[in-house]
Amino acid sequence: MLVRSRMTADVQTVSPETTLAQALAVSRAHRIRHLPVVVGERLVGLVTDRDLRLAMPPIWADHQEDLQIALRTRTVGELMTTRIITASPDLPVEEAGKLLYENRIGCLPILDEDRLVGILTETDLLRAFVELFGTAQPSSRIEVRMSNKPGELARVVRLIGIEHRINITGLVVPPVDASQDSLAIMHLQTLHPRPIVEALIKLGYQVGWPSLELPQQDTPEVTPGVWNVDHMSVST
Repeated sequence: MLVRSRMTADVQTVSPETTLAQALAVSRAHRIRHLPVVVGERLVGLVTDRDLRLAMPPIWADHQEDLQIALRTRTVGELMTTRIITASPDLPVEEAGKLLYENRIGCLPILDEDRLVGILTETDLLRAFVELFGTAQPSSRIEVRMSNKPGELARVVRLIGIEHRINITGLVVPPVDASQDSLAIMHLQTLHPRPIVEALIKLGYQVGWPSLELPQQDTPEVTPGVWNVDHMSVST
């Protein structure tokens, strides 16, 4: 999944000469928090709704005319940020998320050969991750702890997809040290994962439904919780 498929292409922009009042009107009308500042199609700055609010006198100020003058006369060019972190439309969304996280920013203007072609916000990125994890449709979530060696994940996927004919709509395997077990976080296209949980336990895997962080269960009935082969026998 690339940035180009998740960015907002119809970008609301302002120019350096736009007044604070005009910029605030654009921000509120479109319910957006980030306004790229452009000259033609070239990005020259970025201003946020917070920047605009902080630049104005408070509404309880003694001289309200100061507020009105500031709104009408001060321009975006006076307070815009010019050191901007941008991204390419062909950047993978997880790399875009890394840029947002590491730089503690709320958006990425998207440039194609110095031309502004879109913007990717935190909301766009969260929506993309929801889709990547497969939570946009009804599903069941399980976690499977397995040995960190080649073939283990394929064995689990084969059991679910081929033997039980259940689609895996989302799959994430967080990185671990070589000495640690691997953890697969899966969303399955079924609301009744019990047969899969039983089969995985029978193969010796520890299974969390929906998470391994839940207290371990001691009852032989498979209900949501944490299960492993030591705490449950499965009849054949």
